Amino acid sequence: MRQAGRLIIGLCVLAVIASCGMASNEQRGNAAYHRAQKLDGLQKRTEQKMAYQMYNRVIDVHPNKISPQLRNRFIELSLLRAKMVLDEGSASSDAIPLFCRDIEKYLMGDVPPNLNQEYALFLVQIADSFAVKERFNESLFYIDKAISYAGDPSSLVKRKQELVGKVAKENLEIAQAEYENGKQNKDDAEAFVRAEYYTNVALFFDSTNTDAAKLLSKLEKENIGTYSAYLKVIANVPDSAIFRKVNKYDILLAIPSKGQGTLEVNMYNYSFNPLKMKSDHFFVVDKAGKWYRARPTKLEPEMLDQEHEGKFKLSFPAPTSEIAKLIYKNPPHYTEKRLF
Repeated sequence: MRQAGRLIIGLCVLAVIASCGMASNEQRGNAAYHRAQKLDGLQKRTEQKMAYQMYNRVIDVHPNKISPQLRNRFIELSLLRAKMVLDEGSASSDAIPLFCRDIEKYLMGDVPPNLNQEYALFLVQIADSFAVKERFNESLFYIDKAISYAGDPSSLVKRKQELVGKVAKENLEIAQAEYENGKQNKDDAEAFVRAEYYTNVALFFDSTNTDAAKLLSKLEKENIGTYSAYLKVIANVPDSAIFRKVNKYDILLAIPSKGQGTLEVNMYNYSFNPLKMKSDHFFVVDKAGKWYRARPTKLEPEMLDQEHEGKFKLSFPAPTSEIAKLIYKNPPHYTEKRLF
């Protein structure tokens, strides 16, 4: 009984010590926060950093029991430090997502509206930094976040629309130039592939762009017998995230010729593993959306190694409407070649 009593007393003492430590750290943070209001330059930064660190210690001990005042000041100081990193470093700094995580964790409920607005403006600043570097995927990510936090997001929605329209227009202009180059230089098959890539980028940003959709249809007809090997023809990619989303297939298909119910299919394995070739992994889809599996036949080679090409002749049941695309489906692998 005495040991149990001592244990209870010990735990109570520790709880009191922890509570005192929490109060002490918050008081030290408040003192530094108030001192910072009266200072400038490096001295102001030093006191703000001290306040941030003290508040952070309190939050680490009792993350769900902090006062509204401490929460608001912690958000304010986190924003100041995040802006400092952005202004003096770059939007790619590893520290910025950490600050954003901490801010968003407490930016809720009865937080003053000005803090939401300041955070939204900070996110726009990050978005602008990425846009200047043509990293548009990240730019749009931060604009969308800013829209979700802004009190009045209408100007940000307009800003996003302008950015999307600008990027789509620029890529479509490049695509059209490459298309004209391909028509004038029949030996340059890569020009049509480059044009197809930039057209897909334009549609990635603006899926409703009818000019881009029409051009893509023309290019897919030109490229039926050619691999859409974007990795081969696109150099100096400024936005690797967008490139990965457009260059989404690790298996490439080409159809050098087609007959009545038959297709000659070339296939290149860009994936990370050899593929066991089976005819039942190939399908055609008609314009009504109906799938038709290839008729059983033995394919040679039976295994298609990485970075190797296979050439196959496949036959399919007669579709009820015009063929729209050829599909290779062998989970987790999937790729398609559109024929219109």
